[in-house]
Amino acid sequence: MENHRVKRLVSIIIPAYNEEKIIGETLITLLKECSIENVSFEIIVVDDGSTDQTAVIAKKMGVHVVRLAKNVGKGDSLKEGLKKSTGDTIVFLDADVGSSSKEVVKIITPILNDRADVVIARFGKAKRKGGFGIVKKISLYGTKLLTGQYIQSVLSGQRAFKEEIAKKLRIEKGFGAEVGMTIDLVRMGCRIHECDVNMHHDETGRNLKGFLHRGRQLLDISFTLLKKIWQ
Repeated sequence: MENHRVKRLVSIIIPAYNEEKIIGETLITLLKECSIENVSFEIIVVDDGSTDQTAVIAKKMGVHVVRLAKNVGKGDSLKEGLKKSTGDTIVFLDADVGSSSKEVVKIITPILNDRADVVIARFGKAKRKGGFGIVKKISLYGTKLLTGQYIQSVLSGQRAFKEEIAKKLRIEKGFGAEVGMTIDLVRMGCRIHECDVNMHHDETGRNLKGFLHRGRQLLDISFTLLKKIWQ
C-alpha cells in the first residue's frame, strides 16, 4: 500500500504598521523562496491601522490581509492574526525583515519534525549600534528571575509554534508581547529551541526617535514583568 503523507499547513502572521517601504520585499521573498516539501503556506498580514500603503501593497501580493480600523499595537495585532489562522504550525514574523524572511524556514522545520514545541529565532549582532542594552538586560534577567531559565532571544519577534501552543497564548499588549509569552511558554513546560538565523530588521538609532521607542519598550516590558509576578 502506498504511504501518503498528510500535507501540513503553516500560517505565517505578520503584524504591520506603516511598513510600505519594506513589506513588499518581505512578502516577495516569502512567496518565491520559502518552500518545504509537503507543506503549504498561509500568509496573513495584519495591518495595524496603517496610514500609508502597507495594506494595499500586501493585497497586491495576493496574501490574506486583515485591516484594523485603528492602531492597537503588536500584541493585539497578533491576536487578530491568530483568529484568522488555520495552520497546524503558527509563525510570528516581523514585517521589516525584508529579503531575510527566507530564513523563516529554519524556525519552522524543528516544529514540523517534532523536535520542539516553540522555536525562537536568534539574530546575530546588529549592523549598527542602537541603544545601550538596558531593555535587553531587563528582559533577559527579568525572565530568568521569574522562570529560572535563560532565554537569550527573549525579545525576538520571529517565532514558530505548534498550533495548540499558539492558541493558548496570553499575548500582552504593546512591546511586552514577546517577554510575556516567553515567560508563559516556560511555565507551560514547552520545549523551547533557540535557532540561529541570518535575519535582519530595521534598528532604531541613537537619536530622539530611537530613544522614545526604547522608552516605550522599557515601560511596556517592565509592566509585563511586574504583572507576571502575580500570575
